[in-house]
Amino acid sequence: MKTLAEACYSETWGKFDLNLQPATCNLQLATCTMNYTIGLDIGTTATKACAFNDAGEMIGIVERGYELLHPEPGAAEQEPEAVFSAAEAALAELIRSMGAKPKSVGLSCPMHSLLLLGADYSPLGNVLTWADARPQDAMEGFKSEDRHNLHGLTGTPLHPMSPLVKLRWLASAHPKRMAATTYVSDLKSALVLRWSESGFLLDEQLASATGMMNLATSQWAETALTKAGISPNKLPTIKPAATKLKWRPAVAKELGLTGVPLYLGGSDGVLANLGSGITDSNEIALSIGTSGALRTTHTKAYVDPTLGLFNYKMKDGTYVIGGPTNNGGKVLAYWQNLLSAHFTDVGAFIAAALSVDPELCPKFGPWLYGERAPLWDASATASLSGLRGHHEPAHIARAVLEGVTDNLVVILRNLEEVVGPAKRILGSGGFTKSPEWVALIAERSGREVVIADATQASAYGATLVARP
Repeated sequence: MKTLAEACYSETWGKFDLNLQPATCNLQLATCTMNYTIGLDIGTTATKACAFNDAGEMIGIVERGYELLHPEPGAAEQEPEAVFSAAEAALAELIRSMGAKPKSVGLSCPMHSLLLLGADYSPLGNVLTWADARPQDAMEGFKSEDRHNLHGLTGTPLHPMSPLVKLRWLASAHPKRMAATTYVSDLKSALVLRWSESGFLLDEQLASATGMMNLATSQWAETALTKAGISPNKLPTIKPAATKLKWRPAVAKELGLTGVPLYLGGSDGVLANLGSGITDSNEIALSIGTSGALRTTHTKAYVDPTLGLFNYKMKDGTYVIGGPTNNGGKVLAYWQNLLSAHFTDVGAFIAAALSVDPELCPKFGPWLYGERAPLWDASATASLSGLRGHHEPAHIARAVLEGVTDNLVVILRNLEEVVGPAKRILGSGGFTKSPEWVALIAERSGREVVIADATQASAYGATLVARP
């Protein structure tokens, strides 16, 4: 039987897989007589149902994928029924494979999704994911003062990813669809309606990532709702992540979960901090896959918006602060593909980059896919400057690697301005399969970088808030 790491290994990237997402990965113990809990992590392209024992060890996982739809340029949508059906299939299969019911189930969902609902709570179209870039057209409607004040109030930077901005864009681009809307939802709220009898609910963690929740009060912010053009009666009721839900009996029976407590849970990013054991600001989590993010946990509801950081609620008195970048491993992959005559894979690209003197290389601005932190500018573009005729492919590779790395270091420095110097960085994601890149990040940041041992941290975080 393969270990999870072996099952996730891929030759696609040469030395390592930046995504660490196998198409289907089902790991369990040969026999399982112990108690366990399930964390259901619903992601952008797949749902993972994960079983953890009381010691926090993952003893089972079932993954079910679905497409991220691109019906027009800039679009990044999910078909809601495909997501919910995949989640149900993953849950049911995991329970069958474990041979016993779990003690409880907790939910983890991605931030910044938006789903419009009709009067009967049926979806009006697809889910707009965080990656949908079309709302960039609505950004011009926000003055710089509005951006600053809303960011400080809600903890969410004004950006096309934000549901607040998505709503402004929909009102302009799809007025008929908005006119038919009775409720404004997201994946979590719609799933709770489908599975439970507890009402139209959203957890504090996800609500704080909508750009419409007052971070200090955990209530919908009137100022933000006015900018979004909606009234509070269209939105779900905000509840703590540890809220216990009441299953719809037919759903519980179909999934094999009758009598098993279901908990509202939280957002993937915040739960990943909880699941990784980052409960204060001494440690900072760094994940780099196709994109990247740095985050830690602290106790301030307000953070200076000029630092370009998000600040999301975990629970009363505790917040997750950090910055996500659009430009992680996929920037290296883009350049490796462009220079594939010289580099067979991303591992070779990195090795070549580190073989040359950085002082002799051009400079690279890594914003190939627009940018969130530290710029929060979806229209940002990449740049390669100082390129001369004597530069070889390895010099370009070094510029690209350092550009991506230094962008992360800028986010780190902004983060440390709020929480103080980190004692160490906990690394996760595909970049950890390259010791050379890990060492470069340690060198450029001046911080110790260690590989995190948390497996499926968001799912595990969901189980931690789902303990009866």
